[in-house]
Amino acid sequence: MATITTEAPAIGRRLRLFVYGTLQPQGGTAMGAWVAARTVRAQPASMSGRLHGIRDEGGWFPALVPGRGEVRGTVCDLRLGPGDLALLDRYEGPEYRRMTLPVRTAGGRRLRAQVYAWRGRPPAGAPRIGADFLAWLEAGRRGIYTSSRT
Repeated sequence: MATITTEAPAIGRRLRLFVYGTLQPQGGTAMGAWVAARTVRAQPASMSGRLHGIRDEGGWFPALVPGRGEVRGTVCDLRLGPGDLALLDRYEGPEYRRMTLPVRTAGGRRLRAQVYAWRGRPPAGAPRIGADFLAWLEAGRRGIYTSSRT
């Protein structure tokens, strides 16, 4: 069962965060670069769930719904400064909730990490996409979401 938390589940200003979309350091977004600049360690990982593609005027972004299926992404150990966690929450917006969920590294290690999961059901017509959001974007020549929402 998921544990919903509002603060980082780590000592001090560290946060273990599973990212699967626009926050991925290799995603080519400003927020991905922001995450990369605060990353102490990153490794490929996956978790149970499914992804839906959401499109708006800023491009495509994923909605993760925990449950059956597989979602691939990156687990990042972040060193955060004052206000950084609030900035992440603002960027993700009210459509997402930050939860602590189990993830598995590519090497098979089981970890618990914070993840931004979609609140409720994805919008009608939002396509289910494969396990890898960035690969789905590339295969369909879709543009990734960019925003100054922070």
